[in-house]
Amino acid sequence: MILKNLNSRKIELTKIEDIYKYFIQDFTASDTAKKVNLSRQTINKYYKDFRTLLLNKTQNRFDITNTSQDYIILYNYSFNKIDLYYIEHKNRYYYLDKEETNNKKLFNLIEYEIKEKLANHKKANAVKILYNKDKNSYFILGYLNSSKNINDYISKRLKKFRGINKNNYKMYLEESFIRYNTNKEYLLNFIF
Repeated sequence: MILKNLNSRKIELTKIEDIYKYFIQDFTASDTAKKVNLSRQTINKYYKDFRTLLLNKTQNRFDITNTSQDYIILYNYSFNKIDLYYIEHKNRYYYLDKEETNNKKLFNLIEYEIKEKLANHKKANAVKILYNKDKNSYFILGYLNSSKNINDYISKRLKKFRGINKNNYKMYLEESFIRYNTNKEYLLNFIF
C-alpha cells in the first residue's frame, strides 16, 4: 500500500487516509488541518507528496507525435500575468509544457505564427491545428471562439489556493488538468 510509504511522520494511517480524502475533494491545506486537527505545515507536506505521486503516476501528458493525421485545438489562457497554453484533443484537456522536448516544434509555431494573431483576434480564443505525423508538421486550420468551462475551473481552483509560489504554478496547473479530466472515484482509489 502506497500510504504506508508516505507515513514517515508517525501519524496514524487512518489520519493519512482522511488527509488524502480531503486532498481528493480539493480542500485547501488550512481547511484540512482544521478537520483532522493537525498543523497546516504537516498537511502541506502530505499534500505535496500526494500531488507529486499523482503527477508522476497519472498519464496526463499529450504527445501529438503519437497521433496520425489528427487535429488539436490550442487555447491560450492567462492567470496572474502568466500565459499558458493547453490542448483539447478528443474531449480531454492537456497542459502544454514549454519545456518538454516533444512540444518544441509546436511552441515554435505558437511563437512565430499563432501568438500575435490570437492576441489580436477580436473573436477567437483558440486555434485548430492539424498535425501530419508523416511529415512531422503542423497546419493551421483556422481560428475559433470557444467558451470552455475549464478556464473557469482553473481560475476558481487556483484562486482558492492563495499565495501559490510561482515555482509551483506548473504543478498546480498540471494537477488542475488531471482533476478536470478524471473523476474523483478514480483519484480516490489511486493510492488505496
